Amino acid sequence: MEKTKPGLLIVFEGIDGTGKTTQAKLLKFKLEGLGLQVELFKEPTDQTIEGQKLRASYSSGRVSLEQELDWFMRDRAWNVRERVLPALKRGAIVLLDRYFFSTACYQGARKNNDWKSILALNRREFPEPDLTIIFDLEPAIALQRIYSQRKKSNTFEGLEYLSQVRALFLEIYHTDNIGKYLLLNANKGIYELASELFKAVLPLLEKRGMVGTNQQ
Repeated sequence: MEKTKPGLLIVFEGIDGTGKTTQAKLLKFKLEGLGLQVELFKEPTDQTIEGQKLRASYSSGRVSLEQELDWFMRDRAWNVRERVLPALKRGAIVLLDRYFFSTACYQGARKNNDWKSILALNRREFPEPDLTIIFDLEPAIALQRIYSQRKKSNTFEGLEYLSQVRALFLEIYHTDNIGKYLLLNANKGIYELASELFKAVLPLLEKRGMVGTNQQ
């Protein structure tokens, strides 16, 4: 029996307001135009009780760190088991809008900046991405974008907190020797950034034999 070619897991990370969700959608459109099978998922999901509670806490107020971490882990376990792994098994490219790096940074900021233990906990349970893209942006600019696009902010947003979270993302990028990372300056035009992202992802697709060389 022919062995199924494994898919690719590409994760989009960064503080709120960096435009990573938009970039994930644009990359999906571009890759599908090449005839590739692509799935785009987001965490926390809206499919589990825990994910729904997390989303509700954006406006109702945050729960304890321990409860928050537990909800993220349970919601992620469902997402990985029911959606991510099956898609990878059938050879799809999975684009994941937030993953355990967000948990390490957003919850790590509440845990004396201890992202390492949270990352280690998640890595024992969930697959490592083939590529983690970190969209970096000054928190003040990110908040301007948020306030201009949304009617109200959420309890995960605030200049001091987002500055702390951004610092942890950058610390992971510079010091973690397990993950494969790409750091992008999110203070660029949408389509300029999309082009830069595609050019960075293309060699990974070529290496896996998913596309030929000289793709535009």
